[in-house]
Amino acid sequence: MTYAELVTLTRNWCNRDEEVVSDDIIKDSLKYAADKAYRKLRVPPLENVAEYEKTLLESASTTANGLVESRTELKIPFDLIEIIQIKELDSAGLPTRVFNEKLDIRTFNDPIAEKYTSTNYFSRERNVLYLSPGFGENTAGRQANSIELLYYRRLPALDAKYAVTVLNYKAGFLTTSGGTTALYFVNGNTTDAYLTSTEATAAADGAGTNTANYIGTEVPHWLRDENERVLLYGALVEIFAYVGDDAQTAKYKVMFDNEIQELNDEDAKRNASGGNVQINFNGRGLI
Repeated sequence: MTYAELVTLTRNWCNRDEEVVSDDIIKDSLKYAADKAYRKLRVPPLENVAEYEKTLLESASTTANGLVESRTELKIPFDLIEIIQIKELDSAGLPTRVFNEKLDIRTFNDPIAEKYTSTNYFSRERNVLYLSPGFGENTAGRQANSIELLYYRRLPALDAKYAVTVLNYKAGFLTTSGGTTALYFVNGNTTDAYLTSTEATAAADGAGTNTANYIGTEVPHWLRDENERVLLYGALVEIFAYVGDDAQTAKYKVMFDNEIQELNDEDAKRNASGGNVQINFNGRGLI
């Protein structure tokens, strides 16, 4: 489903003309619905991996100093919603350790607070993730090579489009329909595109150049393309709140919540199937 089709679908369901509910209100409502869905959805399509390489990790690490353990500071991904797992890997991609203990930031920074110092722990402050002991420490003699962060993410905007680049042109992600950004070509050759006329002229070798305007096609979006009912019901909650129809607002709020719950339950069943499930808990002295 395209973004324009989703806007039209939402208008049809709300049964209000543009004088009552403008396209801008519908688009805002769809955005708000996606925002709320990300707060509750915990499903594989929202999972993503960020990998931090050795050179970056070494420069972002400090050594132990008296009571203070060594630590590594990482910038978190801009689209992060919730951390699933942080693990350190060797050059073969095998785990050397997992950062299983999560501390509040005050305990993390307090040098005399009990931290189970034989365990790998982490904390977060604003957009920085702190790991301790730092990169390459406490790995039982194995050589650490990278850190991998598995997390739940926000997807791109519902109407996000591919950037007009040479790579996206070659991958077929661009179209001339409504295009406003130029790419340059050697006359008679549409295989190789260039971002500037200078590059095209240098490659032309006297053959001459031409240009065409492109725009990116819409980026695939799991909610919009495969689970539009989540966005539809969530948008209708916002729209009917806007027009002051409390009964319809409550009705679609239940439908929106149920869609999200069904998706989460479906994933929970998948996680519990296929074998015996083992989960470790640490009561930290409370049990």
